[in-house]
Amino acid sequence: MQSLILMIQFMTRYPIPVVVDFTAVHFVKGMKWMPLIGLLVALPAAGCYAGFEMLLGRDVATLAAVIILIWVTGGLHLDGIADTADGLFSYNTRERMLEIMRDSNLGAHGVTTMVLTVLSKFVLLRSVPAAGSVLAVLTVPVLGHMALTWHAAVARYARDENGIGDFVNQTGLIHASAATLLSVIIVSCLLLLWGFPLVTVCAVTVILHLATAGFAVLFAAYLTRRLGGITGDTIGATIELAELAGLFVFLFLWKYQLL
Repeated sequence: MQSLILMIQFMTRYPIPVVVDFTAVHFVKGMKWMPLIGLLVALPAAGCYAGFEMLLGRDVATLAAVIILIWVTGGLHLDGIADTADGLFSYNTRERMLEIMRDSNLGAHGVTTMVLTVLSKFVLLRSVPAAGSVLAVLTVPVLGHMALTWHAAVARYARDENGIGDFVNQTGLIHASAATLLSVIIVSCLLLLWGFPLVTVCAVTVILHLATAGFAVLFAAYLTRRLGGITGDTIGATIELAELAGLFVFLFLWKYQLL
């Protein structure tokens, strides 16, 4: 339970007045809870979407959902993808890219990537048919948070230092597998709740998890080649990019009546 509380405190703005030591043991154990964290992030966004859709239409509802997703996480993942973009698109040496990513000042690449990320999420979510919009809002953050466990499990930390690197380097396939199992349960239950037949639920659940987890693994491999490993920023970037990948697959399946 302490590991779950720590992850809620670390990954969201939910105020939980319990002191939990930020240790490698609690952090690594908390990896298995990542899909549940994603669901906790998604619930208020889905509620806002449903409410605003009835009152003001889908455009406002989509905007509200995207804003709530950012607010609940404190923009932590957006900051990560912006810093990652600043580093990678500098096309500098490995050491210099890591320095740029650590710099708290955002550059043009970071700002552009952040804006495109938010815009892409809005467009993809708005393009999902109305019957599946709330389901997409609930499902995608679960997949994104699951994907980060694979990103951390298959690569080492890029910097030679203590801190978050100690936690990342102790995350392994067993933690990613546990997170994936929880994510499969959550996503399957959501699809069943929406009335899809069991065969469809199984097929769609597999496709969504393969797409998002596979992306996270490939991104980690790319970063290992460019940076020598991953960082806290690339973990945040993975969540954002995996969510976009999940939305794209979700839209594709729904548009072509595979859902």
